[in-house]
Amino acid sequence: MRIQFDFKVLNVIEKNGTKHYILQCSSDRFRRVIKAQYDGTPYIPDYHQQLSDIPALLRTFLDIQLADFIIKNEKIKV
Repeated sequence: MRIQFDFKVLNVIEKNGTKHYILQCSSDRFRRVIKAQYDGTPYIPDYHQQLSDIPALLRTFLDIQLADFIIKNEKIKV
């Protein structure tokens, strides 16, 4: 099983050394705007609240791919 998400950065704000991302995440039958943060490590604040209605397997793929996307995005800027 292969689930591939596409990510589009809608907004990035930096406060006190932490970048606050707003991203659009989409796949074949899924589209969601998610807030994430990066302070050296990517994470999703209020993880369960933002992703509670998504099946566990889809949530796992989304979490891994979102972290990878943010890390790659940050390394490109350096």
